Amino acid sequence: MAIDELVQVFLEESDDEIRELEAGLIKLEEEQDDENIINRVFRAAHTIKGSAGLVGFDDVSIFTHDIENILDRIRTGELKITKKLITNLLSAVDVLKRLISASAEGEDIDKAEIENTTLTLKRFTGTTKTSAEDIDHTGSAKKSQGQVRTISVIMKFRPDILSTGQDPIMLIRELADNGEIIDTCVYTDSIPDFYAINPTVCYTWWEIIVKTSRPLSDIQNIFLFVIDDNEIIIEDISEQFREGVDLSLAEKPIGEILVEKGIVKQGDIEDALKGHKTTGEMLVEMGKAPKDVVERMALAQSQSRKIAKSSTIRVDTDKLDKLVNLVGEMVISVARMSQLASEIESSSDSRSMQGATASLERISRELQEQVMRVRMVPVEGTFNRFRRVVRDMSFELGKKIEIKMSGTETELDKNVIEQIGDPLKHMIRNSIDHGIESPEERRQIGKPEEGTIWLKAFQREGNIFIEIADDGKGINKQKVLEKAIEKGLADPGRAYLDKDIFEMLFAPGLSTSEKVSEISGRGVGMDVVKKNIEDLHGSVEVLSEVGKGSTFRIKLPLTLAIIDGMMVRVGTEVLTIPLSVIDKSVRPSRAEVKTVEGKGELVDIRGDYIPLVRIYDLFNIPSEKTDPTDALVVVLQSTDSRFGVLVDDVLGQTQAVIKSIDKNFRKIEGTSGATILGNGRVSLILDVHGIERMAFGA
Repeated sequence: MAIDELVQVFLEESDDEIRELEAGLIKLEEEQDDENIINRVFRAAHTIKGSAGLVGFDDVSIFTHDIENILDRIRTGELKITKKLITNLLSAVDVLKRLISASAEGEDIDKAEIENTTLTLKRFTGTTKTSAEDIDHTGSAKKSQGQVRTISVIMKFRPDILSTGQDPIMLIRELADNGEIIDTCVYTDSIPDFYAINPTVCYTWWEIIVKTSRPLSDIQNIFLFVIDDNEIIIEDISEQFREGVDLSLAEKPIGEILVEKGIVKQGDIEDALKGHKTTGEMLVEMGKAPKDVVERMALAQSQSRKIAKSSTIRVDTDKLDKLVNLVGEMVISVARMSQLASEIESSSDSRSMQGATASLERISRELQEQVMRVRMVPVEGTFNRFRRVVRDMSFELGKKIEIKMSGTETELDKNVIEQIGDPLKHMIRNSIDHGIESPEERRQIGKPEEGTIWLKAFQREGNIFIEIADDGKGINKQKVLEKAIEKGLADPGRAYLDKDIFEMLFAPGLSTSEKVSEISGRGVGMDVVKKNIEDLHGSVEVLSEVGKGSTFRIKLPLTLAIIDGMMVRVGTEVLTIPLSVIDKSVRPSRAEVKTVEGKGELVDIRGDYIPLVRIYDLFNIPSEKTDPTDALVVVLQSTDSRFGVLVDDVLGQTQAVIKSIDKNFRKIEGTSGATILGNGRVSLILDVHGIERMAFGA
């Protein structure tokens, strides 16, 4: 693997590990005794340190080592977790991000910032058990002198260990950091002739004896990331040693001792076995010693503990996108075949062709579903990023806020998750700034001093819902309305429903904040939030009750690539409507169609009058069916309202592979893209929110 490829892998992995580090540190503030979180955070720092050293980012490795030392002290119970400690560690993680970025881009490193942060970490105590003098020159706490033990570590690595991003020498150095190496044996039997050597292959294996006062688990943790795929044997052999002497040597033949020390090779043993004397005698005569390395290694293998191997691999998102596009093209081709099969005149040929295409349709649909699942990832990673946002902002504003999460295992298309992060962040910041009261205010009205923000995700009816809720003051509808009137967004004498007032929050330039700050009050943000969500073919709904809190509910499609749609005909054009927004289709009677002054045409749907939109007028499409009683009305469900669209006919369901209109033609208002039908024609995909805006100015 080329060095630049290694760096790219490191950057991708370190990004994941830093997120794990941040999320874990924030969780530790709430769950200080959770050993799983402590170990997870420690492993994240440990991974970054080792990987950075492998790609030559020594500054990153050294700096992360200082963070790891503090985490190790937390893990061993020598350092008490406090808010100040977590704050210092989070600040160090921020510095680590900048350090990694600078190292990758070849930019100058702010050495003063590194030194100041390192000094803070090294001097941080946080507990009466450990004083500043107890921290050594490397920044790690001196271990209380417990029982000194002797540990044997046998390391036989897979030949391609170097290409996986691990370096055996780094592991040996880390062993030295955790104790005193009193004996090392390097076995070189597998090294080929000079001209046959591949410098990327690991031919040697090691046995190392370490004397340490650390627990066995500390030594085991050094090999956390290689033990799955390599033969690592770690044993406490303290009973074999007395005053530094290995008593087991007295029980072994000299030949075995010499082999264990790496003095003789397997070939020497084979030569000795050809003689009629014992192996030991032959080796003595040859001036060598017996040892069957292979047999000894088999014994080591039987003692090793095998952990279930991970079955996951990293795949570049570009490859996944191309795969999704290819599946989309296949879906279009299958639809084309179905069309051709239906046009074959011969009944026998038609039945055979239709049977074959039906089978192909089933296979393509299953393949499409599996490919789409590959791009689905849990929302947990995105949600966890906001723990830091809540922590930092609540501290900055002097508020006490807890964030709770549910449904983190809910999966969403990776592309959707990447684009929803910023809108979610803005709404969470909005809840912290506008929603949650200060501790004093909450105390005065009988609420707990600590406010709560809930992040929830759940799947329903083929869509993903994400809710951001708080138990704050709620939305002051009168204040919002006054601001809207002031901005010319509302009429002074008109009565508005709650949902209409809440919708005004998303108008450009409207803000109810009393003062402008870095957090809010500039009148920008919520309009962008709504636009971003609608760009994802989603919608946002606001629920609020004064004194009890507010909820922002976001509705999103599972994926942006392929949707289930209903084909409708308007004139000579075939349009596609997403199935997720269709309520029903009806052919109204003349008595069910009314024209109301100021409201336009309404259709009676089981006692509920809803607005009627004539699609042919909206898109200027010539149509012969202008009478609703001769045509069909398809009822669409928007965020919190319904309306009907007039179409000539409903043609049936289809799988619509979404293609961008903006990139390939131009922006067409009221559409979210286009799809290619089985006959090769282009069908516009209607956007319910866009149609609503065009028809009603919503």
